Amino acid sequence: MPTALKLREVPDLSEGVGIIDIGSNSVRLVVYADHRRTPIPIFNEKVLCGLGRTVGTTGQLDPAGIDRALAALARFRGLTRALGIANVDAVATAAVREASNGDYFIERAEHLCGTRISILSGQDEARYAAEGVLAGFPDADGIVGDLGGGSLELVDIANGRYGEGVTLPVGPLRLMDLSGNDIGKARKLVTDAFSKMDWKPEKSAKNFYAVGGNWRNLARMHMHGEDYPLRILQAYSVRKSEAVEIARLVSGQSAKSLERVPDISRKRLETLPYAALVLEKTLETIGASKMVISAYGVREGLLYARLTAEERRVDPLLSWSKGVGRRLGRFPEHGEELERFTAPLFKTGPLMTADKDERRLHQAACHLSDMAWRIHPDYRSQHVLTEILRAPMSGIDHAGRVYLGLAVANRYRSGLGTGDHDHVLALLNEDRTRRASAVGLALRLGHTISAGAPKLVTGFRLKPEPGMLTLLVPSAKRDLLGEAVAKRLSALARALGVEADIEVSDV
Repeated sequence: MPTALKLREVPDLSEGVGIIDIGSNSVRLVVYADHRRTPIPIFNEKVLCGLGRTVGTTGQLDPAGIDRALAALARFRGLTRALGIANVDAVATAAVREASNGDYFIERAEHLCGTRISILSGQDEARYAAEGVLAGFPDADGIVGDLGGGSLELVDIANGRYGEGVTLPVGPLRLMDLSGNDIGKARKLVTDAFSKMDWKPEKSAKNFYAVGGNWRNLARMHMHGEDYPLRILQAYSVRKSEAVEIARLVSGQSAKSLERVPDISRKRLETLPYAALVLEKTLETIGASKMVISAYGVREGLLYARLTAEERRVDPLLSWSKGVGRRLGRFPEHGEELERFTAPLFKTGPLMTADKDERRLHQAACHLSDMAWRIHPDYRSQHVLTEILRAPMSGIDHAGRVYLGLAVANRYRSGLGTGDHDHVLALLNEDRTRRASAVGLALRLGHTISAGAPKLVTGFRLKPEPGMLTLLVPSAKRDLLGEAVAKRLSALARALGVEADIEVSDV
């Protein structure tokens, strides 16, 4: 008999994976609880070392950057050992690949971090960046651009596949080095690099998936300027014209003037104008209609590349939702029971026009619908709305987050007061807001019938018809009917614009 007292699954960190990414600008360790379809990061630390700061002019890694990087790697080894992470992958990118003292650095670095370090080629970087974007956007269609400190990788992506890609020597640190910190000279370097590029997209790009810390900071600036209500970078989209406009604005600013801009990393100030130059030229060249921020890149791509073909086909949103349901719900199997109970609403009636994406959101809501049972009842709806809006999940856009959050919040309280989230809810149109609320009320009905326990709702069926919603009740379970069930059914029917009825039937 399952017990409701097991609140969570304690991750077995012996199955955890550590990824050490030695880039031209930063050295980072991310530890994931495992390498399943939706990796859960449990630790993330970066040190901006600037290894590639002098590679362009001297051909060697920056001496001060080497010292900082080696110190960071020694700490990372201590952390992974303390956490019991035996599976550690380490990679190095453009700066180490091109520097004449790269091999010397790698020898010292491998000794300190206790693992072999793979030096990625430009093609490798493009491939893993594309894999990372696919991990977060299974239906990605467009071009991936991964901007590191030393280079830019571009690669086509569509239908779960990616092309050969190209590497351009236009990373911000390299541009600063080669131009002597002259933005005008840097612009010419960028123009020359693109003019020599022996690569063209296979087709006109629909989306440009921007990967890299500097471009994420440009997106933060855009969010601030738009007073955007949901400060989640993953899947944040910007029209091409607006992205070019902010890139031109930033490329004309000094680090000193950018200090006054909120929401951007102070440590990125000197590289941001150069990253903006590259973004402007990239968008002008590839012609995508909008820029989409991907928080997933090479590190997530390394994990995604480990998966089997079958594991890759798993929906990341549903994988995450089911995982949360297992950890936080009382009875994990109840999610699938609620799927079956509420599914008829999508086959006929007001919700039958739901598209594939909305049906995914309905499934996810079923598995998340018991995540707040241990929270004080007065705060459950607000709690789940906040948690879902800000959750580290993928395979969902910002409007989808609002839909999912509203659905699960309405499972706990009908007509909830949204408080601090009023502006966020404006990201969802009125029709989808009503539909999300109806999904939540259907889940509320299911939980009322079953008291949140497994198997009790099995046999109950919803029968939507023109003007009527009937709850079919098996005669053996008629004792589960009551005033609370009738009240919940009536609330759902009102939300769907129909009448409610209850019928005891074994048919």
